[in-house]
Amino acid sequence: MANKEKAKESPKEKKFSFAKVMSNTAFALKVCFKYNTVGSIIQVIVQTVSCLLAFITNTYLLKYIIDSYAGGLSFEAVAKTVIILIVVPTSFNMVLNFLLEFAWSVGVYRLIRKIDEGLYKKSISADLACFEDPEFYDKYEKASSDITMYIIRTFYRVVLFFSNVLNTVLYGGLLFTMDPVFIIFALIPLVGSFFKKKSNVLWHKHTTEDKIVHRRCQYVQRVFYSNEYAKEMRLTNAKNFMLNKYDEASDGRREIVKKYGKKEMLLDILGSKISDIIANPLAIAYAVFRTIVTGTLGMGDCIVVINSVSQLSNSFIGFANHYYEMHGNALFIEDYREFMRYEPKIVDKPDATEAKCGTLKLENVSFKYFGSEDYALKNINIEVKKNEKIALVGHNGAGKSTLVKLLLRLYDPTEGNISLNGEDIKDIKIKSYRDMFGVVFQDFKIMALPVIENVLMRPRRPGDTEKVEEALKLSGVYDRIMELPNGMETVLTKEFSEDGAVLSVGEGQKIAIAHAFVKDAPYIILDEPTSALDPVAESEMYNNMMEIGKDKGMIFISHRLSSAVAADRIYMLENGEIIESGTHAELMAQNGKYADMFRKQAQNYVEAESEVSV
Repeated sequence: MANKEKAKESPKEKKFSFAKVMSNTAFALKVCFKYNTVGSIIQVIVQTVSCLLAFITNTYLLKYIIDSYAGGLSFEAVAKTVIILIVVPTSFNMVLNFLLEFAWSVGVYRLIRKIDEGLYKKSISADLACFEDPEFYDKYEKASSDITMYIIRTFYRVVLFFSNVLNTVLYGGLLFTMDPVFIIFALIPLVGSFFKKKSNVLWHKHTTEDKIVHRRCQYVQRVFYSNEYAKEMRLTNAKNFMLNKYDEASDGRREIVKKYGKKEMLLDILGSKISDIIANPLAIAYAVFRTIVTGTLGMGDCIVVINSVSQLSNSFIGFANHYYEMHGNALFIEDYREFMRYEPKIVDKPDATEAKCGTLKLENVSFKYFGSEDYALKNINIEVKKNEKIALVGHNGAGKSTLVKLLLRLYDPTEGNISLNGEDIKDIKIKSYRDMFGVVFQDFKIMALPVIENVLMRPRRPGDTEKVEEALKLSGVYDRIMELPNGMETVLTKEFSEDGAVLSVGEGQKIAIAHAFVKDAPYIILDEPTSALDPVAESEMYNNMMEIGKDKGMIFISHRLSSAVAADRIYMLENGEIIESGTHAELMAQNGKYADMFRKQAQNYVEAESEVSV
């Protein structure tokens, strides 16, 4: 069924209108002239001068040399004229080309930067749900893949298109005055250029399918090269699985080539060889006939005409080929523009208000992920009062982290609503609302930035050094950081610096915790913040967190129930629903699932301690 649907969609891909091509071409020109103004202008000038020089060389100068030789003119006289007509304009063009190379190269980097920045900003504005949707990644891959190259190619094609206009006027005018029949020969190759459009559509489909499979190859490459997977690749059978995945992806790419390769080759032959096979031989035969048989064409004129027919023929072919090249580029530019037209669903309302600290409340909240028929959360009712400490506990997959994502408005509930201080959070400015939270995620990420910037995650301000030092001390990693070559200024990871420091998972988690300490937010959310810490470090961290967060609301998720004991209220989740709630004492008295899990974990700690003492 899926294959039939894809087959139905394919004809639509071919219906790419002239208006669309012109719109995307105009967009490419606008981008080039905006971000590479000087280079673009010089490019147009250089191309125009080159056309004029080529015409002079291929017509007047060529005819002059042949006729002068036939007329017995001295070599010195001919050489002087040739030198003047070649050296002076060519020198001028060389200077322009030198300026072009410099100006264009500088401008291209600015163009690339602006395009990439736009893509990055658009991707960061996308809803979190997009990053769990494979279709979104496909669109992003298509949009970002070599888009600058297609924009530049389109600019070049437009410049060449108008060069062809100039060539057509010059060579067409010359041939028309000598014999209009030659123009007919120049038009013959135009027939073959119409195969180019089909070739473009085929190539777009080819590359689109290939990118999806190629991404799988890149994933395998990343797994083999990244230190993130180094231990697993050496200690498990993962390498064989990955090699199998690589073989599957490589076979897939080969099948795509087989699927499209023969058609692409045939279209290329049909589109490019008609001039060589038919038009040029006919033009030469007719010119030679008029020169030798009828004597109505001079030797110099004969050479000029043959050359001009070829030039005019190339111009006519160029009109079609440049358009179809623009058509092909426009397909990829449309992918980019379509991605950039994406509008996130979670946005500020026009009359959105600033966030005000108060009670957080979830009322009958249910949620299911896009494309899923099952609820990840169902009928959740939770209240977090100002300065209250709330614990969310339960087995993996119970829905705890999903609940946090809803609280941070990374997703909106499928049903029910979330309010802050009695106001629906959808009516509050998103940034203002999210700034109310200091968050530590279980899957924290360390950036290739100095330690101090990893902790702050914002531009530096006066007094930040002291704040970061205190946060690092509270998270228990200060002494380790001060052992690094540049202390808090040491760059983490080796992505941008060979001298970068690589921290352990536990040390990295303490950096993430320090970020929550240093952020002056009324609420702190800790999503399994101590998963990589030993029990002593965990206990110390929670004590510090409780001390620094005594005037803050706190929501923490942990599979270690010992950390939930001090919470004002505990919610136990199972299969996306709250099955128990209350204080630690109340839940232990209920003797339900929480009490059972707590006792089992406590028994494990006792057994582990006994084994150590023995």
